[in-house]
Amino acid sequence: MADVLWVLICLANQTGVDLTQAFHQNLEKKTKRDLNRHKQNEKLK
Repeated sequence: MADVLWVLICLANQTGVDLTQAFHQNLEKKTKRDLNRHKQNEKLK
């Protein structure tokens, strides 16, 4: 996994992608999308 992460970081650097910003944007998107996703699931209560 460390090798995959290394390659991802290298690609981000080469293409100008800010991984920290991309991660935060993705987390925000999924947090909003899944806000109420599992509230009705009895197995998770």
